Amino acid sequence: MKKLNLLYNTIRIIFGLIIIGSGIGMLVLGGFPIEYENSTAKLYMDALEALGYFVPFLALVKIVSGVAFVTKRFVPLGLVIFMPVSVNMVVFHIFLEPTTGVGAYFILLMNTYLMFKHIEDYRPLLKAKV
Repeated sequence: MKKLNLLYNTIRIIFGLIIIGSGIGMLVLGGFPIEYENSTAKLYMDALEALGYFVPFLALVKIVSGVAFVTKRFVPLGLVIFMPVSVNMVVFHIFLEPTTGVGAYFILLMNTYLMFKHIEDYRPLLKAKV
């Protein structure tokens, strides 16, 4: 049991630090840190940056979720909030940049693992009302 707890804590902290770093990087750079070769991917990312609000909003979501994971406060909520970001990252890479998606797949895997570790916290949300 202690090995599983160590694995959970390690993944939780690494996941939190990765997305905090990514969020801070987005704020410092004022945009996405990666330039993509695929012209459609580049147009998509440029459009998101041109919106003006999206990059700071996404950076804030990453930082707040990451802090929740690292401090072990509101972890189930942070996981639910970050799951759409994880899924969108994977879908983006599957359709537009499949060769550069390893990091995104790893992020989704960590998010999913941590959510399954908190499945009991989600049971009340998954009950149908009668």
